[in-house]
Amino acid sequence: MRRKVKGRLYFLARDAKSRMRNYYKEKSVFEQIPYSKVRFTVYDQELYERVCKMLSSDRIIINPIKELIDNKYYNSLSLEGKQKYIFDLSEKYKEMKSRYEREHSTLKNVSNI
Repeated sequence: MRRKVKGRLYFLARDAKSRMRNYYKEKSVFEQIPYSKVRFTVYDQELYERVCKMLSSDRIIINPIKELIDNKYYNSLSLEGKQKYIFDLSEKYKEMKSRYEREHSTLKNVSNI
């Protein structure tokens, strides 16, 4: 019987898969802290304003993450840094989009009264 030898690529793939699982299991900062206590940094507030402009515009946006990327900062990162930046940005976008929808749904409800 032949014994399989696991190469370096196998271990790299296993580690990458493990990192991805752990990334999605962690709760975001926004889910851990009540909504009213979240304090945005200046960068987060500017990012939120850009998300609001994007969502309120009439344009069809196919790739919103590409619209939000700071290209100068992104190009200065390593490959791993770029991946982490994209994951963090997509998580922030998801949370900011839900915040935008929550705020605008309450505005619509108030205006219907």
